[in-house]
Amino acid sequence: MNKLVGIDMALSGEFVSALQKIWHAGDCAFPIDQRLPHAQKAQLVEDFGVQELVTVNGRSVIAHHESHVAENDAVIFTTSGSSGTPKGVVHTHDSLRANANIVAQYFGDTSSTHWLACLPPSHVGGFGVISRALHWGCKLTTISQFDAAEVEGLARSGVTHTSLVATALGRINAELFDNILLGGAKPPPTLPPNVTTTYGLTETMGGVVYNRTALTGIEISISADQEILVRGPVLMNRYYQPQLGHPVDSEGWLHTGDLGSMSLDNQLSVVGRRSELIISGGENIWPEVVEAALVNHPDVSDVCVVGVDDQEWGQRVVAFIVPTNTSVTHTLTEWREIVAESLPRFMAPRQVVIINSIPRSALGKPQRQALREILTP
Repeated sequence: MNKLVGIDMALSGEFVSALQKIWHAGDCAFPIDQRLPHAQKAQLVEDFGVQELVTVNGRSVIAHHESHVAENDAVIFTTSGSSGTPKGVVHTHDSLRANANIVAQYFGDTSSTHWLACLPPSHVGGFGVISRALHWGCKLTTISQFDAAEVEGLARSGVTHTSLVATALGRINAELFDNILLGGAKPPPTLPPNVTTTYGLTETMGGVVYNRTALTGIEISISADQEILVRGPVLMNRYYQPQLGHPVDSEGWLHTGDLGSMSLDNQLSVVGRRSELIISGGENIWPEVVEAALVNHPDVSDVCVVGVDDQEWGQRVVAFIVPTNTSVTHTLTEWREIVAESLPRFMAPRQVVIINSIPRSALGKPQRQALREILTP
């Protein structure tokens, strides 16, 4: 009987070794986010029916749950839900192998590459570096978490490639690497030439579009209502919880929930998540567009825009702004004028909240629901 085996340890050589042993035994790996407090880890293990657990102290049986693991299942990732039990995204050895083969076509000869894994392996962006390196048989170095000085030191001593998020990229000299895959949050407007932007989801085993172009073997389509659809051998097998259904339709298209467009030369532009669209006074407003109008202002260090229920407007635009220093004291009217310089006035925020930092996921994505909860009485 194939088992679901949790890996509750920091990213390290021991983590990679534990993963290989799990696969060799025919079991399925369940990487556990090391940033979670003990109680949340325990709840996650219980909710997913993890049967065995690997820690720095070894592998042990923790429960006799009924297994829902199939023979070819390789790994289960948990998606970031705002509440309740997160979804478990199941990838098989087939989708991991397809991911490795497709990405290898982008880079060419991968045998001489030396990859650094420094993103959490509980997320597809971090895990993908490990699984591809194992398939390619190339050099792999792991560190438990991103540290700018350590990352630069490793690049100077032979590491050639890595995968980062925008926040981490901004803290290192990117020129030290041959190539950096950049995922997670929206990339900054200017990037070094050796940085490759990626678009993908947990359900697609990470990036399937590099520098706005679909990788070989990946099909991208835009539906009639502008949703981005993805088809190819890298797609998830299923959700671990059968009651959640399946986001892949009968023709093999994954419905991503992202909206976007495709140019005549097949360049993908991503507008944003359908669920994040703000409808205020009957007007459609994308948070990313308003954020772009604010983030380049010299008084703004970081910003996140959300829609909040409003009795008069349906939703009102709220901008959470991290100022560059404490002397920034713009009024709401002044912030609105800054946005109105480049966008229609209906897109300007009707509320501005000054905040010390924007909560973000391990991959740099702003946690909009956490910000909305700040405004909840």
